[in-house]
Amino acid sequence: MSALLLEARNLTKVFRLRSGLFAKPSGHVAVNSIDLELMQRERIGVVGESGSGKSTLGRLLLGLTSPTLGEVRFEGVAHTDRRSRDWSKFRMQTSLVQQNPLSALNPQMTIGQQVAEAVWVHRVADRAGALDRTAAMLERVGLSSAMMNRFPHQMSGGQRQRVVIARALILEPKLVVFDEAVSALDVSVQAQVVSILRSLWQELDLAYVFITHDLRIVRHLVDRIAVMYLGRAVETGDIKTVYEWPRHPYTRALLASVPTMDPRVRNVAPPIQGELDISKVTQGCAFRSRCPFAIDRCASELPELRQVERQHVACHRAEEFPRSIVARMEIAE
Repeated sequence: MSALLLEARNLTKVFRLRSGLFAKPSGHVAVNSIDLELMQRERIGVVGESGSGKSTLGRLLLGLTSPTLGEVRFEGVAHTDRRSRDWSKFRMQTSLVQQNPLSALNPQMTIGQQVAEAVWVHRVADRAGALDRTAAMLERVGLSSAMMNRFPHQMSGGQRQRVVIARALILEPKLVVFDEAVSALDVSVQAQVVSILRSLWQELDLAYVFITHDLRIVRHLVDRIAVMYLGRAVETGDIKTVYEWPRHPYTRALLASVPTMDPRVRNVAPPIQGELDISKVTQGCAFRSRCPFAIDRCASELPELRQVERQHVACHRAEEFPRSIVARMEIAE
């Protein structure tokens, strides 16, 4: 059985807001009481609409943002207990891949310099060794080592994203957070990057958190999935179980909105109506104003995340939904 790599308990982040000089400070709860465990070499997908708190959660896990409440432990050590030397080791063992590769890369540095930079900074190898390591990593992500002397503007979007992935994996970290890593790419390039990520996961001793709004992509890349809505986890479970029998109305709506190429299949459920409503967070179920199955209890009582068969669901009516409202999707092994 794999060992526990990362653990988050009651993880909460509140951003303080102020609209004017004499205005009373207010707060936006971006992440609300999240519990998460990630084993070595495990792959977890975090899905939800923009504004659901996915990216903030990723930054909290990596210690790039400090939590308001709760804690994160990596290999048993809490982020709050780390000293400067511990943080340096932690940064070698973890990495982040962001959505926009062009903004993540320095336009004045060559590709080779940027991928090799972490090797130099952490003194893993000398200059020659770092460049050799960089060339090998570029080949592993499907790029020619001849591209080392190019600048970011001389590459396509798909090539730049591969460079960012190569930079994130150059030190062979134990944990990588992919934050919308393929959402800006066209479909054909997405498929290539997904194939690369699957191959690298098999080759490396790697666990990752894959953050996305695209349920069509995530099913090929993860073992477990967590669905977030306005900062809270509303459904979690292994990817096949959740896709075959979504128990939360929000998960069911997200899956129903995924397009299918099969002309014999129609999505029978309507897309999600309305917009994210932050005002609904303070009491009851935050999804109730957009949920066609809401009852009076949903407005007054917050549904806790509880076990329903093989997954955990935050819905008062989770047991009432039939097995599937969407076409079955093939889950890649």
